[in-house]
Amino acid sequence: MRYEWCDYSADDAETVDGWMDEDARYDTGCDDGWDAYITAMYGEDYIRVGENFRCKVIFSEHQPIAAAACYLAEDGTLCVSEFVVRPDGRGKGHGRTILRELLCHADTILGWKLRAAQAVIFPNNKASIRAFEMAGFRFTHAHPDGDAWYYKYDIPNPDG
Repeated sequence: MRYEWCDYSADDAETVDGWMDEDARYDTGCDDGWDAYITAMYGEDYIRVGENFRCKVIFSEHQPIAAAACYLAEDGTLCVSEFVVRPDGRGKGHGRTILRELLCHADTILGWKLRAAQAVIFPNNKASIRAFEMAGFRFTHAHPDGDAWYYKYDIPNPDG
């Protein structure tokens, strides 16, 4: 694997929140910052909310480059709820390669065997749309009010 994946903790809050520039806040559900989103969605004790949630900080060359929050649906689908790349790492292919690594190594990174993956992306978030599509996700549909687009990735069956 190319990246190092570490569990997100309160010690990472200031770093990851520092990546939430105006574009990142506008293009994600993290209007009040990453840590506020994680806490609001998963509670103060988000690190131990159960076996179906993971929040990771991803390192490249010993430096934090991205963060990802995801959960495992009952049907074995990985749901990427939030994903952010450090501002000076954007546009360099990290998003695509991090997502590919996550999909290929979810069992090692998250401890989950996946059936599929999905993501919800705001239509104005062109960088995320490009990264997810280049990682192999495909558009499935728009939310009825048009403010969100849904993407899916089917995990190849190794048994054919």
